[in-house]
Amino acid sequence: MKLVKVNPAYSFNAVDRLVNDFFLQGLHADRYARNEISVKPASNIYDLENSVRIEMQIPGFSKEQVKITLDNDLLIIRGEAAKAEESASNYSRIEFKTQGFEKKFKLNEDLDREKIQANFANGILILTLEKREEVKPVVRNIEIA
Repeated sequence: MKLVKVNPAYSFNAVDRLVNDFFLQGLHADRYARNEISVKPASNIYDLENSVRIEMQIPGFSKEQVKITLDNDLLIIRGEAAKAEESASNYSRIEFKTQGFEKKFKLNEDLDREKIQANFANGILILTLEKREEVKPVVRNIEIA
């Protein structure tokens, strides 16, 4: 069973992330400030016996800000950051900013498009994608005659 990620997230290497974040916020600070560059949230994918489970880490978002769309074989997860009315003169330092995200997953034919469940709690989005009946492994003991 394959689940192909369309837009790969940042590298897990800490040095790569540091360099990427520097250039993302440094060279493209104007685009970053206007939310034209989206973040790719970290995700875990589990291939279980009867389903595939995707967990995405999206702290700072409510479930109303997250939209999940299935477009044929493409599962699209988007998060819209809340628009804050803020003036730069009110802050002496800004070290983080919540911004929107988008992540796409290409689904294979083994997954049932009609049986997708989503739950959201404590900044973790959990998607459960059931496998089709004909794909689920059949495990049974066979007696020797």
